[in-house]
Amino acid sequence: MWWQRLIGRKHPQRRDIAEINIWRLQSLFNNFRRILFLNNAVLEDMARMEQALGGEYIFDKAFMETAVRTLSSRVHHVAYNLNALTGNGYIPLYDRYQDIRIILDDILAGSIRSLTGAPVLPLQAVGWELEPLVGINLVCLAELRHHPGCRVADGFIITTEGVQSLIRPILPVGEAERADASATEIRAGIEEQLKMLLGDRQTMRFSVAITRIEGEAELINELGRFALVPDPDGSAVKIIPESSFCGEDSESATESLLKIISASPSPVDSPVSPYVLCLEQIIRTVCANLEQGGKEPVGQLSVFVRSCPPAIISGIIHTRAASSGSLEGLRITANLPDANDAGDTFLLRRTYPFDLIQSTITPRPAGYRFPDGRLATGEAAAISGFMRGSALIDSKMLKRLAETAMTLERMMGSPVAVHWECREEATCCITGLTPMPVILAEISDDDLAREQEEAEILCRTGQMVQSGIAAGRVVHVTDEMRPADFPAGAVAVARTASPQLTPVLQRAAAIITEYGTTTGHLATVARELRLPAIFGLPDALTLLPQGSEVTVDASETTIYRGILEMLLRHGAREMDLTPADPEYRTLRRLLRFIMPLNLIDPEAPNFSPHGCRTFHDIIHFCHEKAVDELAHFQERRPGLGAIRTRRMNLGVPMDIRVLDIGGGMTKSTTIEPGPGEVRSAPLAVFLEGLLDPKAWATELPTLAFRDIISSVPRSMGMLSAPLDSLGENLAIVSHDYMNISLRLGYHFSVIDAHLGVDDSRDYVYFRFAGGLADPERRGRRAQFISKVLDAMEFKVSVKGDLVIGRLKLVDTAALQAAIGILGALTAFSRQRDTGLYSDADTRALFTIFADTFLTDYTGTTSPAIDRHTPNLGQTGNSGQAGAPDNAYSATIIGAEK
Repeated sequence: MWWQRLIGRKHPQRRDIAEINIWRLQSLFNNFRRILFLNNAVLEDMARMEQALGGEYIFDKAFMETAVRTLSSRVHHVAYNLNALTGNGYIPLYDRYQDIRIILDDILAGSIRSLTGAPVLPLQAVGWELEPLVGINLVCLAELRHHPGCRVADGFIITTEGVQSLIRPILPVGEAERADASATEIRAGIEEQLKMLLGDRQTMRFSVAITRIEGEAELINELGRFALVPDPDGSAVKIIPESSFCGEDSESATESLLKIISASPSPVDSPVSPYVLCLEQIIRTVCANLEQGGKEPVGQLSVFVRSCPPAIISGIIHTRAASSGSLEGLRITANLPDANDAGDTFLLRRTYPFDLIQSTITPRPAGYRFPDGRLATGEAAAISGFMRGSALIDSKMLKRLAETAMTLERMMGSPVAVHWECREEATCCITGLTPMPVILAEISDDDLAREQEEAEILCRTGQMVQSGIAAGRVVHVTDEMRPADFPAGAVAVARTASPQLTPVLQRAAAIITEYGTTTGHLATVARELRLPAIFGLPDALTLLPQGSEVTVDASETTIYRGILEMLLRHGAREMDLTPADPEYRTLRRLLRFIMPLNLIDPEAPNFSPHGCRTFHDIIHFCHEKAVDELAHFQERRPGLGAIRTRRMNLGVPMDIRVLDIGGGMTKSTTIEPGPGEVRSAPLAVFLEGLLDPKAWATELPTLAFRDIISSVPRSMGMLSAPLDSLGENLAIVSHDYMNISLRLGYHFSVIDAHLGVDDSRDYVYFRFAGGLADPERRGRRAQFISKVLDAMEFKVSVKGDLVIGRLKLVDTAALQAAIGILGALTAFSRQRDTGLYSDADTRALFTIFADTFLTDYTGTTSPAIDRHTPNLGQTGNSGQAGAPDNAYSATIIGAEK
């Protein structure tokens, strides 16, 4: 009977429980290792796709299909392993994975179904993923809004889907079903956007630009620009063509637009109704003209409508133009409204700091005043400088316009013509851009070779992240630099490829780092921006001095001294794959849902499965949550505390039990293994710091009665913890991994570290909390620990006596040194809270530790400290046994006096 079998069943012995527990723990760790392995594989897959986009090799559709299939499978397995590790704690990840996979499949199939959304969008709501619906020119304009110092005209876009709905009656048979939204919905969306732009005003002048997307010959083709000019009372709106449109046979269409469109007689119509009618009239007329001319596809049109307040100066920037000599430059024109003269023309260098090459300024009569009130000098100039009193714009504005135009050229991937306006409020904004067909002059191979042979090579090494050639002055950057302080167009040189440098990349001409890999976040951003980039260039900060002019050939990982003009021109010609190529556009659309990393801060509210918008988000989320799960596994899984371990013989007053789950210790039967038997890379480094005699040299202060009383609640809390985990110092190790949980007196710390062959995936996580003294002094010890972590460039957060630090994306040597210093800090910081009576005590304690342990790490003495703080040297006798509980503080105060 079943009850007899139940009675006769043997209960598992403690040894059996230990075997089960270690099996469970090994299973947990195997899932963690699988996540690390798959993350590396996914990042390598992404890197190959990006390298193809960066111009390293030619690819086809089969390459993209295979890459997406392989990548998707690995990302799915990452999500599976995280759920296996956490007991199905993140099931919604599967939904996010499926949503992204559907989008990728649609892109490969040439469909934009998954992208279809609102047919009328404000410019600020447009991202790269909407490029097929709005055109690359409007995507670049929208992206420019995120760049510091750049202002873009306010406006909205009618997408290709919206245009198709409005023109449905004239679409050929079979085309109408492509329009998902009704014309009524489109009109309602247009009215809403117009009302937002009008605000409290009754009337406003608007500009309308119609673009055909993905024509046979070009990536985009602007068909025409029109102005909507209202009557003073707002009852009617005039359409004024600002440029010819639809080719040579558009005269009749232009005449049909030169009329007054009256408001609808309906009494409930809003003030925006005349504008809506005019927009429909323009769209229908342009489409009808295309139909008559037999130009296809009619429906692939987008419309950009922007506010158009009076401009005091306007002009166009051509990012590539020929000068009077052999040098190519950037040409800026400036014109007064309704002026009959040719305006001013300026030719600038294409590299930072955008020096003026030549200017032509129109003569103006003496006494003439510009719209902003400035008095003209009446002199003309056609020299390398220009007469500031006669020119429409000054040198400062010229440089700002040049910086913005070169940013747009990099985003577009080809030379561009940029329209700009300076308005009455003295602000300059970008109003539009179009690709600029440029035929570059031939460059003699012999001349190019001679220029390179004669140039001085500063360095030739590192890894190419994004191909391309750029030049400019070198600026050394750090994570703390404000993006606005980085001069646009300069060459950024940094120690590490930190994600915090992302805003700087939006202003740089190129990026070089001493440490970093092609799979990191900064590499992704560099490719997104088509920014020439070289990572892993040793001693870059020394080899490339601040302020020096250099030319960067990222394709050859070579950097030359000075500006090599012919090499720059050659770089502009050598791009075989451009945004105009269908394969390039498809791959870039795929990467929009694969590469960007939106989840940066694990503490942010959106750091969740729902916040994952790309495959990179999913694997980063899984990695962070996997590390967090193992770092807290003892608290979350107390049943694993009874597993079989071996106590280590360390020779110091600290017991650590070790559990080897894969190559972390030598295969021996020693009951108490010593440090020499450790094979785990991170544990070996940690023990080296922990066993440093200098970390144990300073005596600890004695305890006052109030410290003991204040610790009673915390002591009772510890006594209520599970018996198996009380006071246990446990290290779980493998050959490249360590998770060590320490209870030293009344504080608890965790060090979780991975130290393998791929430094891009290595990291160290540190957590510290607790203490015996009152909360104020425990907080001071937390501040002391945070200062030590800051000096090692950890990302640190402090809450009360809780300190959390994370360090990754640094070279292996720096990570090893950091783990060793954490070992020394573990011994040095025990019970230090009882002697920290003032902030001066905290500074002095940091001075001692920094001078003892941080000098070799940072290369300086006592980094990040106030130099007026006394260096106490070996003042540890202030805390000798038998000394009063405030002796440590008294010694410091005496030294300050």
